[in-house]
Amino acid sequence: MPNIVDPVLGARTPVGRDGVRIDASTPGRLRLVAERDLSGLATGRFASPSAGVGWSAANWATDIEFLGAAFTQFALPVTAGRELDFDFHPSPDLRSPRAVSPLIARSGDSVVMLAPIDGHHEQVVAVARDGLTWGWHGDLDTVPAGFATTLGIYVAATVADALAAWGADVRAAAGPVRHADDAVTTHLSYWTDNGAAYWYRTEVGATIAGSVAAAVGQLRDDGVPIRSVELDSWFYEHATPRPIAEIGYPEAVPPTGAMRWSARADAFPPPAPPADDAGGVDPIAAFQARLDAPLVVHARHISPDSPYVTDPDEWWTDDAAAHPRDPEFFRQWFDAAVGWGATCIEQDWMLMSWFGVRGLRAGAGRAAAWQRALNDHARATGIGLIWCMATPADLMLAASLDRVVAVRTCDDYRFADDPAFLWTWFLTVNRLTNELGLRAFKDCFFSRADGVEGNDGIDGDQHAEFEALLAALSGGPVGIGDRIGRTDRDVVLRTCDDDGRLRRVDRALAATDDCLFGGPARGSGLMWATTTATTTATTGSTTGDSDVWTYVVAINTASSQSSIADRFVLPGERSVYEWRTGVTERCSALEVELTARDWALWIVAPPGGGDIDRAGDRSKYVVVESAID
Repeated sequence: MPNIVDPVLGARTPVGRDGVRIDASTPGRLRLVAERDLSGLATGRFASPSAGVGWSAANWATDIEFLGAAFTQFALPVTAGRELDFDFHPSPDLRSPRAVSPLIARSGDSVVMLAPIDGHHEQVVAVARDGLTWGWHGDLDTVPAGFATTLGIYVAATVADALAAWGADVRAAAGPVRHADDAVTTHLSYWTDNGAAYWYRTEVGATIAGSVAAAVGQLRDDGVPIRSVELDSWFYEHATPRPIAEIGYPEAVPPTGAMRWSARADAFPPPAPPADDAGGVDPIAAFQARLDAPLVVHARHISPDSPYVTDPDEWWTDDAAAHPRDPEFFRQWFDAAVGWGATCIEQDWMLMSWFGVRGLRAGAGRAAAWQRALNDHARATGIGLIWCMATPADLMLAASLDRVVAVRTCDDYRFADDPAFLWTWFLTVNRLTNELGLRAFKDCFFSRADGVEGNDGIDGDQHAEFEALLAALSGGPVGIGDRIGRTDRDVVLRTCDDDGRLRRVDRALAATDDCLFGGPARGSGLMWATTTATTTATTGSTTGDSDVWTYVVAINTASSQSSIADRFVLPGERSVYEWRTGVTERCSALEVELTARDWALWIVAPPGGGDIDRAGDRSKYVVVESAID
């Protein structure tokens, strides 16, 4: 490999391996190519690449700063300075190997981004104390002759420019893809996942399904148009089950795998008997008929003790999970979902399938083959897919999968003591998924701002309105998880029309460049995030052509909990509508002071002006809708 010095990162150092060629012949590209069938590549540590290229920290500028997507659930964003002090273990229940993908480095006026274009699951950027190494992860053990992966090296003046160039390359490699729609992405939904009122909880004397049905029925009676319902992991049997309990905070749900993907007996009301070959009524299908709404059904990794695992030669098995060698196995799940009245499968715990089954990551292309097979099954049965707890590689591959209707881009609602941690996570990962052409999902939320003491916080959330705003500006599903009788109808209807149709922006709300490297949490300024709505002449344009309205959100996410004053410069003087006050004015910068966890929303008219009353509906968070299909 020739001597090459990359901006910001410095000189490249090859990490050689017999039989693996490092190809740097194309500017802006690094490729690893297997020159023959190879086995025994594994180094014993995922974050210790077997072959690749390294960069030493010795000569980095003192102002260098990094942003990476950790190789863990929801592509956890991690930041660091010159000392590479990434926090890969921010909480007791959240940790990852010292590896990221992609990685962005910024110093002075220069940005460099290291990001896979293909072979997403096999490549990582490993972080050591003295530098970085890109290459094949250390658990990859066998590759066939000719197997190759490509890393893009993007040098730009801004993070936005680097991300846009990478996204264009990944989408070009994927080919033309139009991601499907589903009821959960077009209309308001009700959720029972972690953070929701009925996640492993019931009302007194009821089953969980009965509690959900009663809540959905009450919502509809109150004019809240629920159009689909998510059933989380409580509906099927796990290797280590946890009780479905009456109201009260549930015990932790063990991350053990599924035993059978069928109705858990104590989750659904009698008298419906279990499904059988003699024509018994399936409790899930009966429940769907009662709801009269399509279902989103949860799926997870499979337990090694599952009765599905019959022939060890047909499965990769490990202590925590098992995975079929032939992903045709999963077709039966899609057929079952159709029979239940589901239109979407939420594939959760993708991280556990990857890190819980060494065999899945030991061979080149195995994870991608699994996910492409899920997509094929989904297309054949008319089912949509939502990726949940996905690694960065899963998100990148999803750019090529037309049945992936949405991807979760932050951890579970109410997972963190400080919601600002999750808001930052969501707004940061959205910068990646936007460039991949994916719809983002922030998870469910409570709509009522007040709660009832003693009910473990399931009756409301003081940040309810901001959570609803984030969901509305996500471009993906909007799902409430309210307890029966605890819904703020006005807040919910700000996210959608009266029939439940979600109001759309062009892409998910996402953090601006200067807010990506940890500054807002340190108190250096507010967290600023933007998105747009492109309209046509029929929705308020003053020029007769398409116009772009810009949504600007500011949040105080500072760890210090102190008030912060900040300003956001606009590209010239514009007409600006401040959503919370209802005031419209002309200005060239937005100025605001916010207390801890407070927020503000502005809608900025296009350069030609624009009449916001003619263009939109001020009662909604998405005042002006996108006309982009």
